[in-house]
Amino acid sequence: MSEDYVKKLAELKKQLETRKKQIEDELDLININLNLIDKALAESSFTTASELLQKKEEVPEIKQQEVYTQPKEKTKAVHVEKIVDIDGYLLSTLNFYQNNTIEIIPNPDLKFKEDISPFKNFLIKKVFDGKKTTDIESGKKVEEAFDYEIIKDNEGNVTQIILKNINIEDQSSIKNLTNSIKWTMKRIREKLKGV
Repeated sequence: MSEDYVKKLAELKKQLETRKKQIEDELDLININLNLIDKALAESSFTTASELLQKKEEVPEIKQQEVYTQPKEKTKAVHVEKIVDIDGYLLSTLNFYQNNTIEIIPNPDLKFKEDISPFKNFLIKKVFDGKKTTDIESGKKVEEAFDYEIIKDNEGNVTQIILKNINIEDQSSIKNLTNSIKWTMKRIREKLKGV
């Protein structure tokens, strides 16, 4: 084998090991989320998760909103939470409002687009869209179910995420959500740094 070929194999191995770790981390978080969801379902309903999934065919597919708008009214947050990385770096700020709305403001230094892998594939598709679907399947009207808006600057960078119809008093749900946001923002930071 040539030295160049061996180097390429070594680089490929390193890339695969990095990807494997990312997948394992994501799997860990998915398992945590599943446990929290099972617990919440057990506390709030006698319907099992598998029974809810069987009803999925009856629920119309929920499409992500194409055009996002800035909220018109700005009220004072009743609670503010900072999400920081292990080294103390601010990942994002969460503003909780009385009208069951949460405003997520990523650190402006973390410039990322909506389609970045951990944001789109995990936080949006699995967490947010998953919660939206669960609310609908549990019998909530579309206008009362969880929803979200993604606000971007002129360059297409995500500057704000608005979560609507979320019970800010539900500590279990909020903790689950906060963990998902923290995990996603950590991965985005790592990706932007090229770690």
